[in-house]
Amino acid sequence: MAEARKHHYVPQMYLSGFANASGQLWASDASIPKAFRAGSANIAAERDWNKLEIDGVPADALEKELGNFEGVIAPAIKRVRETASFGQAGQDREDIINLVTLLAVRNPRTREGIQQIETDLLRAILVEPFKDPKRWDAVVEQMKAAELWPEGEPTDFDGFKKYVEDNKDKLHAHKNMTLEMELEALPRMYPFFDARRWRILKAKEGTGGFVTTDHPVCVHKPGAPVNYGQLYGPGFGMADRDIVFPLSFKVCLIGRLDGEEDVMEVDLHNVASVNATVMGFALKQIYSLDDQFYYTRSPHLPMGRGFTLLADPHFVVREG
Repeated sequence: MAEARKHHYVPQMYLSGFANASGQLWASDASIPKAFRAGSANIAAERDWNKLEIDGVPADALEKELGNFEGVIAPAIKRVRETASFGQAGQDREDIINLVTLLAVRNPRTREGIQQIETDLLRAILVEPFKDPKRWDAVVEQMKAAELWPEGEPTDFDGFKKYVEDNKDKLHAHKNMTLEMELEALPRMYPFFDARRWRILKAKEGTGGFVTTDHPVCVHKPGAPVNYGQLYGPGFGMADRDIVFPLSFKVCLIGRLDGEEDVMEVDLHNVASVNATVMGFALKQIYSLDDQFYYTRSPHLPMGRGFTLLADPHFVVREG
């Protein structure tokens, strides 16, 4: 079987909750800008997003494992969408939290931040010995003692310092480091989401339904002004923030550190307000059932609609 090269950072299993009966979503892309029908296979994906470069390990091993994991939690996701309930004794809650954690940790915006931190750290380590000739001499002596310095090679401080200064910007953290950090973060982040009380919102008929994006886990301060257009949210552990997570065009989850895990039917204004928050975290694409959805805008402005979104000046690319 051919190696899979197109890897989804938003799973197709998740995106299916916003698709029509033919499996098509309405995608609005700020980078083109254009709105179009698309299958979940053709959106929220990057070539080799999960590719490993480890001797003896298939390059698509992680992609396959993530596919297996998504297959395990998919039945629970489907049940919660259909019933607006975590099931008897909350049996499906854990799988929902796993999905939230996965999407919060593994997305292009977070990955870019992690890679930049790792790269900055590597570059700082590289230039550290050249802050003082004595430090450089100590490094050389340690490498010679460990038989890591090629015999007869020059050790001049000025020459190596110039080489490092001229080339340090070419040094970048390997993606394997980032993938490892993402995977290690999953069990550490899970408790932040598990500790919250998750209210299930059901969109009433005539509300246009919930939307999602290529960055679907969102943070919002209750009562704050409309945040459509914001780039980043505060930390997931902050007590005065909600975690907003649309699960389908009919169901959305709101996670708080207090309150009840209950179900609430919401009207047009509430759905539109949720949509505005969710849209504010998009990288460049917004996904919906069709172009009939609503979203709130700045005070004194009428609600926005999906079919006029491309003309909205706030609809811009917000990657990194």
